[in-house]
Amino acid sequence: MSSLSSTLRQLVVDDDVLPYVQERCPDVVPVAPPRRLPGGNLNVVWRVSCAERSLIVKYAPPYIAADPDTPLDPSRLLIEARCLRALGEGGRLGELTGTVVRPPTLIDLHPEVPVLIMEDVGPVPSFGAWLRDAGPQGRSAAAAMQGRRLGHFLGRLHATTYADDHCADAFDNRPMQETRHAVQYQGVADMLRDAGVRDAEALGRHAETVGRGLLEPGRCLTMGDLWPPSVLVAPGNDLRIIDWELAHYGRPLQDVAHWRAHLWMQIQRAPSPAVAKAIAEHRDAFLKAYAEGLGDKEEVLWDEEERRDAAIHFGAEILVRAVGPFQAGYVYAGLDVNHPAVQAAVATAAEHLRAPKAVEGTER
Repeated sequence: MSSLSSTLRQLVVDDDVLPYVQERCPDVVPVAPPRRLPGGNLNVVWRVSCAERSLIVKYAPPYIAADPDTPLDPSRLLIEARCLRALGEGGRLGELTGTVVRPPTLIDLHPEVPVLIMEDVGPVPSFGAWLRDAGPQGRSAAAAMQGRRLGHFLGRLHATTYADDHCADAFDNRPMQETRHAVQYQGVADMLRDAGVRDAEALGRHAETVGRGLLEPGRCLTMGDLWPPSVLVAPGNDLRIIDWELAHYGRPLQDVAHWRAHLWMQIQRAPSPAVAKAIAEHRDAFLKAYAEGLGDKEEVLWDEEERRDAAIHFGAEILVRAVGPFQAGYVYAGLDVNHPAVQAAVATAAEHLRAPKAVEGTER
């Protein structure tokens, strides 16, 4: 291993990045200092402008980048690289993607550090920003179109990888699932208690049960972190799905309920009725296209148990964003627990945890 890679193993600083890129990609000619991108919690990410194209360099330290005191398995970046390879041109799952919906192209992976170099989609808006900045004319139609695209891709991804032993082995991301269980599902009781919910303990047990179940072998490949910052809108309104380090051979609910929870939050905190309406039309189109993408696998992948547990995940995801460790930088950032929007979010989350069968689908 080179001395540069040894340095990266210990600590990545901005001055390391250009020499590293030139070492790994000798045909690349950087033309400006690297720029560290904001907003990442798990990893350290830079944009490197080069003569012919710009690149993204992502480093996974053995801890949460935003919280160095919290250990985190760096093998998460190896999972992401496998996803980019599998879904890229000529990959095992490459038939699922095209110009309209795809992840970035993998350029290089140093598995021992680990550092990933990939295509830079560009300084383009995330789904949420795109929706807010779109003109009032045609906003709903465009949002619905993106819902159809995303839902169809996700349904086909889940259906194609169902009961696939190769994918089950390649995308076994248990370390990240264990982290999710500890942070998200096991934290539900504390979050509800802090928000003043009386039956917090009982609801927390519901979430923990689902979280434990998600540690078991799954049914299909899931993206794992499907929320607005992970869906970029490229020129031509094409979608680029980034940040696959939480991907796992798991259960559909961690994609479908995750996205639905974020759409609910986006609607609740929408800056105008027009934006809220567009998000709702996106949601409806997404759900319909997802079911169509599942095809004859719908009965085994989106059965009664999955819908019930999806409602519980829906509630747990709202909680971590409204009153939990991931409030900063999102739609409830800076709001006190007694703020009406936060209290409404907590009430919705609690109801989904309390009676998942009764509320399944009511967030529509």
